[in-house]
Amino acid sequence: MTRSQRPATKRITIKDIAQAAGVSISTVSNVLNDRSDAMTEQTLERILAVMDELDYRPNLMARGLVTRRTATIGVVIAEIETPLFLQSLSFMESIAREASYNLLISKAHTIEDEKQAIKVLTAKQVDGLIFLSVSQYTDDDHLNELRRLDMPVVFVNRATLHDDFDHVNWDDTAGVDQATEHLIQLGHRHIAHLRGPLSRQSGANRLEGYRRALERHGLTYREDYVKPGDYTVSPEQWQQSTLELLDLSPRPTAIIASDDIVAAVVMKAIQQAQLRVPYDVAVIGFDDQHFSPFLHPALTTVRLPVLAAGKCAVEMVLGKIAGERTESEHVKLPCTLIIRESCGATT
Repeated sequence: MTRSQRPATKRITIKDIAQAAGVSISTVSNVLNDRSDAMTEQTLERILAVMDELDYRPNLMARGLVTRRTATIGVVIAEIETPLFLQSLSFMESIAREASYNLLISKAHTIEDEKQAIKVLTAKQVDGLIFLSVSQYTDDDHLNELRRLDMPVVFVNRATLHDDFDHVNWDDTAGVDQATEHLIQLGHRHIAHLRGPLSRQSGANRLEGYRRALERHGLTYREDYVKPGDYTVSPEQWQQSTLELLDLSPRPTAIIASDDIVAAVVMKAIQQAQLRVPYDVAVIGFDDQHFSPFLHPALTTVRLPVLAAGKCAVEMVLGKIAGERTESEHVKLPCTLIIRESCGATT
């Protein structure tokens, strides 16, 4: 029987597969549940060929009752409005699909949202959870429910590390250290920094990297060279901070912004003040968002390893689900300085 000849209303069962392949129902069940190690290669290939010919689609709900798995991974994303994590979702999904898993995505901007997302996704019996966080300091008491469920969980960019969960973070401190070092090597001695929100660990870590590089070269840290660049508030603040820096004496010859959007406003404010980027003031951003190469001049920035973090998170969850490991892992990925025109050096 070909697919075109088969009645559209007939649902193919494992009994049909067994009869067509000349094997028992239990043998087909073993194939469906990844228990084919003791099976001959010829038998396995025959069963798979019949499944393909009959266009068999297993009942995942029924299979889940047997395996206690639903072949789904829940993803809780803190910010879906910004492109930071969105770029990694399709990448994560393709990796999951290669392992025959699907992603269920839930937005959780607040802790209450996160609690509700956990409640919904665990009710759907996902096999694991990935949290794409924004490094905000939060009360994580609600995670105790996940400990009780003993579910594979990976946190990406979470401020607080938990020994019993997997974590993937990136090195914000080293990222800004590298950017500051680059400017110093270009001859800059008056380097300012628009710091990120104090409510996020990334803001503190990037400020630490800035100070560390200055100290390494014997350059004085000046409080007036550090202004608010909180990317969670309005651009007017970033513009005002930039204008305050330009009024200082000596005027900073370089500014490291808290992210690329802030850097774009910084560049605009510098140009509106009849100064040139990078000749009068060099600018470096953070994130390497999609628009960064298209600014004028093209923005030098610190690239976050968002794609690598997403890939690592999916692989960690799948590894835990498959029982390949039991111990939790904490991974810190490096950030990369992407040199373009806005810092005054393109090589």
